[in-house]
Amino acid sequence: MSWDAYVTNLTANGALEYAAIIGLDGNIWASNFGVAVLPSYQADVPDEKNPDVTTKVAYDEKAAFVHALTHNGESGNKAGIRINNQKYYSVQFDGESKSWYLKKNKGGACVAWSNTVAVFASFSQTINAENGAPQNASDCNKRVLDMAKYLADSGY
Repeated sequence: MSWDAYVTNLTANGALEYAAIIGLDGNIWASNFGVAVLPSYQADVPDEKNPDVTTKVAYDEKAAFVHALTHNGESGNKAGIRINNQKYYSVQFDGESKSWYLKKNKGGACVAWSNTVAVFASFSQTINAENGAPQNASDCNKRVLDMAKYLADSGY
């Protein structure tokens, strides 16, 4: 089974919006993002005193992702947490259980990791799965945690 099959499994039946298998070095092993690497770009960051004013900040998703996994979910960048050019807010980071729960506008994501690989998936409450129900945190978290456990048990 190729790594792409793991992403297909995560997103089966339209249950999740995006998914990726990412090495702990930040390299994408497989994803449905449409990119082969976590990108770098200029991100708009609202001013703390005047949210209507934004400043462009250099953002490297790969570096921020790797940094966050080893720094309690903190990206080390003023632009915060961004994956697939979407802004997320850390809800809960648990280094001991190797899980990280994120929120975004009308959705969220889950990241779980093992010794060599991280599993990422996001959901959008504005997208319905094939069963007609909106994508949700519960399905996202379960799929990601189960996949990460499977990969850890398989030596990854």
